[in-house]
Formats: sequence, C-alpha cells, structure tokens
Amino acid sequence: MNKLKEYLEKLKFDKKKIIIAIGFMGIALILLSEVVPQESSKSQNTDVQTDYSEYVSSLEEKTADLISSIDGVGKCKVMITLEQSDENIFAKNTDESTNSGSYSKKSEYVLYEDNNNDTPVLVKQYFPKVKGVAVVCTGGDDVIVKEKVISSISSLFGISGTKISVSKINR
Repeated sequence: MNKLKEYLEKLKFDKKKIIIAIGFMGIALILLSEVVPQESSKSQNTDVQTDYSEYVSSLEEKTADLISSIDGVGKCKVMITLEQSDENIFAKNTDESTNSGSYSKKSEYVLYEDNNNDTPVLVKQYFPKVKGVAVVCTGGDDVIVKEKVISSISSLFGISGTKISVSKINR
C-alpha cells in the first residue's frame, strides 16, 4: 500500500509523465477506433429491403382497416403490388465551362462522412407507385360492396378499377 502511495506522490510532481501518459492513451483510442469493425454495406442493403417490406405491409394494413370499415365488407385481407422500388435523388455539384468554343460539364455527388464512410446527401425520395390491389372480404360476392371497394381503392391509390380485384373470402 505504501508503494502505491509513493508512486502516486511521484506522479503528482512529474507533470511531463502525466502528459505523455495521456498522449499515449489518446493514440491508443485512435488506433482502437480503426480496428473496430464498421457496419458493412450488406447490413445497409438489408435495411433498405426491410424499409421496402415495412412500407408495403403498412400500406396493406392501412388499406385493410379502411376497406373493412365500408358497410357490407366485413372481415378483409389486402395484398398490394408495387411498380418498382423507391427512387432516391441525391444532391450534385455541377460545373459548366465554355473554353474557346468547347463546352464541358462535370457533375459530382455531394457527400458527407458517416461512420468513416462517404455517404451521398439525399434530396428527395420517391416511394413506389401501387400497381395492383387484391382484396378478399366476407362481402366480396355482393356487387354493390365490390363497387364501393373498387371505387375507394381507385381513389386512394390513383389506379384504374381494372387493376383491383375483389373476391369473397373463403370461410
């Protein structure tokens, strides 16, 4: 115990050693941050697929809730197909120059650093458009109910009635 106290007493008076020790700790932390593995792009792709699946599931759930509240529909299930995946618009810096009759244009994406990775700046994101909707419900055999469901979905997603199918649910 006395040796520890003596060592601490020596350190109190030797400020150079303390500064050097802190410097070494800082360097060790920097090196350690380089060694720790970063998130891979594979996990980012998985996130995109998850977002896409969540988007479709959310649309189906909300549509089913809306359709089931129409008089005569009853219990229903909804499946939605989309035209394509979402589209992202990224920020660009564009340089145009004219030099003695020649024209040149150079575009580069605007990037920011995220976890030591250069990531493009997202300006706009377009979600995919609905391609078709299938609804099965307890009132699906009634012509009036079918028309109400088709009209609602057509108005909701801006698609024609030919891309909407309404059927009676199998009990």
